[in-house]
Amino acid sequence: MIGKSKTTKVKYDTKRKELLMIPARLAIALSKDGWYMRQDIIWHKPNPMPESVKDRCTKSYEHIFLLAKSPKYYFNAEAISEDVAESTIKRMNQDIKNQKGSYRQPGKTNGPMKACAPRYRGNKYTKDPETFYRTKSGDIYKYKPKRNKRDVWTISTRPYKGAHFATFPIELPETCLLAGCPNGGIAIDIFMGSGTTGVAAKKLNLDFIGIELNEKYCEMAKKRIKGYL
Repeated sequence: MIGKSKTTKVKYDTKRKELLMIPARLAIALSKDGWYMRQDIIWHKPNPMPESVKDRCTKSYEHIFLLAKSPKYYFNAEAISEDVAESTIKRMNQDIKNQKGSYRQPGKTNGPMKACAPRYRGNKYTKDPETFYRTKSGDIYKYKPKRNKRDVWTISTRPYKGAHFATFPIELPETCLLAGCPNGGIAIDIFMGSGTTGVAAKKLNLDFIGIELNEKYCEMAKKRIKGYL
């Protein structure tokens, strides 16, 4: 879709050099408009653009908002699960039953500290509020080589030879689509730019709709997506 855009000036009651907090304002506005703000994911960039600033730190992250139109929605956590930490593998492979444990933890009075697996179901804490510790009721967690993906995604930026200077690394939209778009679903990018989301969608065999006002970017995206196919 190609058309002419109009610039609207918005005045904020902010001081010079003060952050406008646009991502936060957007999230609050969408929430007021009926959307469910489910998560604020941080895209951590190990190779951020350098900044010539001396009175603050260089920014190395952006926000990714997980929004839904209802309390229940499609989310495939398994598709984006990540490998567990090496320390978890070592801990879970121990012979916990015959382990002697350690008394190094100050104030521990109910025996030595041993490696243990988390438990679930049942009461989270004891019924007696004066004795505040995690209950031993419930089922022991079964070890799995994968864990639920964390909310900080470390993904390096990637160079792009085309004349577009804000191109996402393909791993970013690909991760979002794996989690949020079911088989047979349609991916929609309302700011298509160079077409990275379209390439990610085609890579995952998903249909894709892209919207872009800049005619040059539209042609760029078409060629890029066609080149992938």
